[in-house]
Amino acid sequence: MIKGIGYFLGATFGAALVFFIISFIFLRPRDITDIEINKFTKNSDKILISFIPLITSFDIPVPDERLGIKNISKLTYFSNRNMAYVRADTYTYFSKELNKYVRTYSISEIGNMSGVIIDFGEKDKDRAIWPDMYFYYNKEQNADPSYGTIDKPLPILHFKSADPSLRSMRKNNKDADPAYLKKVYDENVKLYLQYFIEKEDFKKLYPESSID
Repeated sequence: MIKGIGYFLGATFGAALVFFIISFIFLRPRDITDIEINKFTKNSDKILISFIPLITSFDIPVPDERLGIKNISKLTYFSNRNMAYVRADTYTYFSKELNKYVRTYSISEIGNMSGVIIDFGEKDKDRAIWPDMYFYYNKEQNADPSYGTIDKPLPILHFKSADPSLRSMRKNNKDADPAYLKKVYDENVKLYLQYFIEKEDFKKLYPESSID
């Protein structure tokens, strides 16, 4: 009996330890600091966006599956009982203003931001109600010719209403609050750098970093 309990406890805690080690080694996020975040945001620029095409699976002809709204999940932890993810609400389309494919990322904010972006980007919108938007992009990524294809869209990690006094993209007119917007942008960049950017692209942005 005691021997059986010992086997059970050993198997239980042994399995938990194995899951922890695997999660720590293979799923651990990059150790991103304010240095990496500030470098990314300070090397960013903004562009006025007036139109975003609505792309749905009901379109005829059926659009490429890589376009439109997509939730991207990254596994952060797993065990024999549960899993944990960080999720990004994204929208991918061809931007005429930037002349390339772009993908908006909403990671730190909860809610249907892709739907809000589509509403603000409607072609025949009433501009007395719906202002244009500002998209923020990293200048180094924009200058990198590997970005901008349908397989590797230019990441857009921050966006806001061009006229928050008319209409804000966020509740309680948060688009008019610089401190809130900075917090949101910084957190979005942090999560993007921790989980979503590919290793080789991270090294391009931070060649001096020892972080993988």
